[in-house]
Amino acid sequence: MAHTPDWLTMLEPTPALDNVPLLSPRFVWKLTAVVAVMCLVTLAIALTGREIGKTILQAGNTAETTPYEIVIGNDVLSLPANVIRFESQRVSGVQNAVDTYFSWPGMNGYSEAAREIFNQTRSADGLIFARIAQATMSRDMSGRFTPIYKRLTDGVPVAGPSGLDSFRLKSGAGYANELMYVERGASHQPYAIRCLVEDAGSEPDFNTRTGCQRDISIGKDLSVTYRFSIDLLPHWREIERDVRNRLETALIR
Repeated sequence: MAHTPDWLTMLEPTPALDNVPLLSPRFVWKLTAVVAVMCLVTLAIALTGREIGKTILQAGNTAETTPYEIVIGNDVLSLPANVIRFESQRVSGVQNAVDTYFSWPGMNGYSEAAREIFNQTRSADGLIFARIAQATMSRDMSGRFTPIYKRLTDGVPVAGPSGLDSFRLKSGAGYANELMYVERGASHQPYAIRCLVEDAGSEPDFNTRTGCQRDISIGKDLSVTYRFSIDLLPHWREIERDVRNRLETALIR
């Protein structure tokens, strides 16, 4: 019987080695598990980043219209979440005051479509801010003009926009850099509003852009202090009407 050389034996196929897979099932399973975990982590990061980005863009605003019944003194207001400015005040129950804001015209609350209007930081164009609290005085700004503010005016009135006259207020009375605009020719409780005046050469800031402020009475015992940009002052009649209508409609009788 002929002897097979060792080198020929080495070339013959080895059944045990031929049947061994390049990648074991255990390794494939581990690799699949790792890929799946990485995909889940990536998805979670993407979703979390999107929510964080959305929260930053909203800056505390909400487009939700869930109504809240807010009790202030003897009055109850029903207000949707998207007109309540601060998140801490978006709750039903007794509160000392509630801060609201609206786009104007329209007196609408925050929405994604109006995001740029509500997210302004250097201007107040198209915004009206209104703080609602229990009244601490028996008269609103119109009722206080003749007995109080008129005595604090300095000099003669100057014609202002849309039927208003402007009065300079005495700085010594605590009203530095302020003008009072009063409805011309109205003798009994005229429309009256105080506006900040920018110093010459100063850069306008957010306070001066929302520098016109007026308070009115609504409900049984509520005072509404609302403010807006002086650029909107020519529309004072429409703004007064819209603020009153919007907030009086919110009262639960």
